[in-house]
Amino acid sequence: MGKFIYFLVSIGAGVIMAASFSLGLFSGWENFFEDLLFSPKPVDPEIVILAIDSDSINRLGQWPWPREIFAQGFSKLDEARPKAVGFDVMLSETSRLGEKDDLALKAAIEGVSYPVVFPVEATPLFLTQPLPQAPNLLKPLSIFTANQNIHLGHVNLILDKDGVARRFHLRIETQGEVSQEFRAFSYEVIKQSRRDIPAEADLETVPRIVFASPADSIKRIPFWRLMEEDLRGQFKDKIVFVGATAPDLHDEQLTPFEKGTAMPGVEIQANIANMLVSGYRLVPLSRFLSLFWIFLAAILPALVFVIFSRSLKPIFINLVLGVIYLILIIVLFEKGIAANILHVNFSWFLGTGSLFGYRYFAGEKERREMKNLFSKYVSKDVLEEILKDPSRVALGGEEKEITVFFSDIRGFTTLSEKTTPQELVRILNRYFTLMSEEILKNGGVLDKYIGDAIMAFWGAPIEDINQADNALKASLGMIKKLEQFNEELRESHEPEINIGIGIYTGPAVVGNIGSEQRFDYTIIGDTVNVASRLEGLNKQYGTNIIIGESTKNQCRGDYRFQALGSVEVKGRKEPLIIYTLNI
Repeated sequence: MGKFIYFLVSIGAGVIMAASFSLGLFSGWENFFEDLLFSPKPVDPEIVILAIDSDSINRLGQWPWPREIFAQGFSKLDEARPKAVGFDVMLSETSRLGEKDDLALKAAIEGVSYPVVFPVEATPLFLTQPLPQAPNLLKPLSIFTANQNIHLGHVNLILDKDGVARRFHLRIETQGEVSQEFRAFSYEVIKQSRRDIPAEADLETVPRIVFASPADSIKRIPFWRLMEEDLRGQFKDKIVFVGATAPDLHDEQLTPFEKGTAMPGVEIQANIANMLVSGYRLVPLSRFLSLFWIFLAAILPALVFVIFSRSLKPIFINLVLGVIYLILIIVLFEKGIAANILHVNFSWFLGTGSLFGYRYFAGEKERREMKNLFSKYVSKDVLEEILKDPSRVALGGEEKEITVFFSDIRGFTTLSEKTTPQELVRILNRYFTLMSEEILKNGGVLDKYIGDAIMAFWGAPIEDINQADNALKASLGMIKKLEQFNEELRESHEPEINIGIGIYTGPAVVGNIGSEQRFDYTIIGDTVNVASRLEGLNKQYGTNIIIGESTKNQCRGDYRFQALGSVEVKGRKEPLIIYTLNI
């Protein structure tokens, strides 16, 4: 049942994390940690930015520029023959210099030999299905878009709650009697450049922008240089994005690469174009695989805790598993698959933490039970060994080879007749204290006091390869302590005590034995009966210690054994060879 609880705890952790994942909790933190996984990537050499930067404004005049400047720019680009130009400047109002200025730009656009893409912007954009809807559209003047060489693309980006641009819509649709569909600005530029777009099917959902690099990493050429220098070689067969990079123009957004430094909108569009032509994709791991991984990360710790009983080893192994999960997430991210970082890691962390907590408190409860059970029966050293690993102790009952000890006071009836009840109790308490000290000092388990008799055993709950020697050491120590105790009794003119000890080694069942209301950790079996009968033979042989041959054969110490012959023991068919010790 205990091991089954481990799996119940893990499944509970998995259910909690799966529910959190399904509800989209911690999405902001998930974005934050995913941003940390972005690494610089190569930029397609055909992509270049014609930058309206601060130097260009200083050289060419106050912004907004006359349309004539753009007209000259388009004409100069025509000499270089670029593949396509994305003109990321919104010309939605007539020129402040009048109609002549607009007509100059119109004429220049109509005369170029390359496709030009102008921007449109939905204000606002409703995220409906199957396509986002744009009730209002900010777009260039119609005189600039009437030519068949001019195309339109939307520049709307999706900003998350932290203000970071991470996604874009491949298509949007205008509302009204006649709806019109617009493709994304960068996508339209690449299409018009006739470059192939690998893995285009992965763009059908809301694509994640795979930024190639931080701001100011894509090649920029200031607009003023186009006007003053011969740059035909710089733009030949290029995909050119024209747009503002000057900070004062405030066309910037935060990106995953640099949270504190915004990236110009035109460079974001260039990054989108780069991901399209380079095949960089970042698609989420499927919902089914994500949930499967979350549950697996929660359940594996239970398996580890079941296999390994030590408290620290499962923690270490699960930490290794957590590192493996993180490495796998990073590898998948580099391959273009975004696995959920937080919920996978929270899952194994919650599963491991819950299991460790359960094991700790269950283990502490078990340790308390062990301590309460054995504290009065065994020595502190044996108790410490038990508490180090309670699982080594089978409380339900198991068969072990045990050395059983019985001692009894010779002439106890006479002693009780010569003393008052109060004196008898005092003598017995002192006697039991002295004798029990020797048993515990030599690693024995004090089983019980039976009247004036003591029962103890060695070999359980902790294995003891020297159990026979320890039993004999305890017995010899008790005889010595008894001599000292008798001196005390003689001095107080009280009757002396003599004892008999029986020791036998053999198989016995050890464990918690009793009723549901009351039980003891004790032993039962033929070995116990034989040890008790050997103790009773001391009176017949006039000895203090009698042991069976099985005990003698296990002894490793140097003892002076004396054979007493063989005796018939009630309950056994074959006679036993018995020995005493010359003390």
